[in-house]
Amino acid sequence: MEVFKIYLCGGISKFEAEKFEDGNQWRVYCKKALENHECDYKVKVDNPNDYFNYIVESTYVSQKEIMEFDLNKVRNSNLIIVNFNDMYSLGSMSEIAIAYEKRIPILGINLNHEKLHPWQIEMTNRIFDNMDEIIGYIKDKYLF
Repeated sequence: MEVFKIYLCGGISKFEAEKFEDGNQWRVYCKKALENHECDYKVKVDNPNDYFNYIVESTYVSQKEIMEFDLNKVRNSNLIIVNFNDMYSLGSMSEIAIAYEKRIPILGINLNHEKLHPWQIEMTNRIFDNMDEIIGYIKDKYLF
């Protein structure tokens, strides 16, 4: 069975330790909804928070280690989901740019209807304002 890899991109550091769940809750929701979907693929959803604990620094040696790890996940994905919960996140913008350059489809979530930079809009195939809508779209268009 072929593996379909989805990378979850979005602000992390803005949420700091005391707000960690605010930046991770949507990732947990997407991962559960998509990995449990029955289809012709084995769906693998990569939540970067599952690999490095950004709250406890002892789980990594440097930011370079995290960057290289995450960007490798992006390069090897079939689809990127970006949450524009922190539209100023440089890490997210780097991940989007690399996915765009590699022609990996990028779907966005903009729950708070933030004013996005034109490049964020242009690099994203489609932007949703509802979690269930984006999940349904992915199931219908990518995981049929």
